[in-house]
Amino acid sequence: MTVKDPQIDMQKTMQYAKKILLLVVISGALILAAGGHTDLLMDGVGMGKISEANFAYLDDAFDRRLSGFLILSGIKSGLAIIEGSEVGIGFNLEIGDIVQAVYDYVDVAWKAALAGGTVLLITRLCLEAVALIDHWCLAVMLLGSLVYLIFHWFLSGCLRTTRIVRETTLFLVVLTVILYVILPISITGASFLSKSITQPMIEETQAGFEDIHKEFSPGYMNKGFFPEDVKEGSLFPGFDFKAKYENTRDRIQYIGSFFKERTHHMAVLTLKLIAGYVFDCIIFPLTFFVVLYLFTKNIVIFFSRTMIYEK
Repeated sequence: MTVKDPQIDMQKTMQYAKKILLLVVISGALILAAGGHTDLLMDGVGMGKISEANFAYLDDAFDRRLSGFLILSGIKSGLAIIEGSEVGIGFNLEIGDIVQAVYDYVDVAWKAALAGGTVLLITRLCLEAVALIDHWCLAVMLLGSLVYLIFHWFLSGCLRTTRIVRETTLFLVVLTVILYVILPISITGASFLSKSITQPMIEETQAGFEDIHKEFSPGYMNKGFFPEDVKEGSLFPGFDFKAKYENTRDRIQYIGSFFKERTHHMAVLTLKLIAGYVFDCIIFPLTFFVVLYLFTKNIVIFFSRTMIYEK
């Protein structure tokens, strides 16, 4: 006849009560998450301020990209004015042949500014979408945890189903951490590095492009590239071919040297602008995201094996 140990029965009862209590707590958290109340808790621990700072950074960065984009659009318009112009006497030289190199750099910088602004806008829209769905992801994760614990504690014979639910729940845990923590912190880290490293360089390039934009204004180009052909003192202005020839020669030399200098300057500005946009929009946030993702994934797997998901 087997004699039951009251102490062992008490321990089993306590373990059973703890399991039931944990299931009740998870069920309550599931209801709160589905109602969006857990977002208030996240705001209370500082994630709300981080989100506000991220939106402010993205708005400011987008405005600066838009300003640079408009400046580059103005430069392209100025180049388009003179691209099809001709100078010459007895022969014609299209100025567009001279400005083509500058135009190519402007076009590359213009596309980079367009892509940079688009990436920032998409990032902001993603943050807005995350703010709408993150509590639903948390609710589904808690539901998966609840189902897994029920299978793990009370339906231990369903090994295959338990394993599938466990892997699904782990994926949902990592996804929830990405939405609530990793993505916002990645943007915050990228904004910090941007303000310290790339923003001064981008502001310098935009100032350089703004100076070039002023040089390519219609008034400046008309005065510098298309001065009056007729010299004072000519009795027959329309037939003063010598004056026209000398004027055309001087004008071509001036235009050639002007755009040769601007081509080098434009190349430097374009490379700096592209480098700044690549680091701002891709490298900085992606680096933070990958590092935090791998760290979080390893932590979740470790705790799942040592704590609640293992006997």
